[in-house]
Amino acid sequence: MTSSATSAVLPSVPMIVSAGSYFVRIALRLLAVAMTTLPMRVAAQEVFPGEVRQLVTFRFVPGGATAARTIFRERALPLYELDTAMRSLRAFREVESSIPLDLIVVSSFEGMAGMDEHNRVISGLPGPDGMGIGGFYGAIGDLIAAHDDQFVAMLPDLSHGDPTSRPRVALVWYRILPGQSDRFEEAIQHELLPRERSAGLPSATGRFLLSDGWHYLRMLGFDSLGAYQAYWDGPTAAGHEGVDGVTTERREVILAPVPELAVR
Repeated sequence: MTSSATSAVLPSVPMIVSAGSYFVRIALRLLAVAMTTLPMRVAAQEVFPGEVRQLVTFRFVPGGATAARTIFRERALPLYELDTAMRSLRAFREVESSIPLDLIVVSSFEGMAGMDEHNRVISGLPGPDGMGIGGFYGAIGDLIAAHDDQFVAMLPDLSHGDPTSRPRVALVWYRILPGQSDRFEEAIQHELLPRERSAGLPSATGRFLLSDGWHYLRMLGFDSLGAYQAYWDGPTAAGHEGVDGVTTERREVILAPVPELAVR
C-alpha cells in the first residue's frame, strides 16, 4: 500500500489528536454531570445547615440484642447504602446509662423533606432478600421490647467536628426554663463551645422537633470515661455555668459506636 493510499484510509496525526481531544472533552463533561447528580458521599457525621437527625432508641427482649444487630446489618444496611436521601447513619451500644437501652441509631437527612424522600426511596428498594424494608421490620419486630423516636434540628453554629468518630459518645438531653432558648444557645456558642474547641473535643448541638418534653440535645465525643468526667470537672467546667443557669433537668448516656452499623 502506498503512502497516498494510507493517507486516504487513516486520518492524519492532527486529525487523530483533534478527535482525541473531542472525546476527552466529552468524557470530562459527562464526568462533571455525573459528579453533580451522584449522591453526596460523606465519611463523617458532621453537622451541616438544614440537617435533621432522627434518633431511634431500642430495647430488645432478653438475649435478643446480638440477633437484632445481625438482622440490622444484613437486611437494613444494604438498603440504607442505596438510599441517596439518607446522608449518614451511626449506631451506638450502651456503655453507661441512666435509662434502659440496647441500641441507639442516629440517621441524618436534609431537613424533614429529606426524611420524606427517604421514606419514598426506601419503600421502593427490593433489598438483598427481595423483601425490602418490610422484610427487615418483620424480621426484627419480635426482638424489640420497646423503642422511641426523636427528631432534632441540628445547629451548625453550635457544633464542632464529629463526636461519633471517638470511642465514647455522650448524649446529653436538656430541659430548660421557659423563654430561655436564646440564653441557652448564646451560652453554648460563646462560653462552652470555645472551651470545647480548645480542648479538641468535638460536639454537636440540636433543638428537638419532636421529643418527650426535652428541648435540646448535645452529642460529645471522648476518648475514655475518664475524659468524660474531666469534661464536667476540669478546665471546661466553667463553660457550663451559663447553660446550667437556664437548665431545669439534664439526662446523660455514654455510648460506644458500633462500626459495622454505619453508612457513609
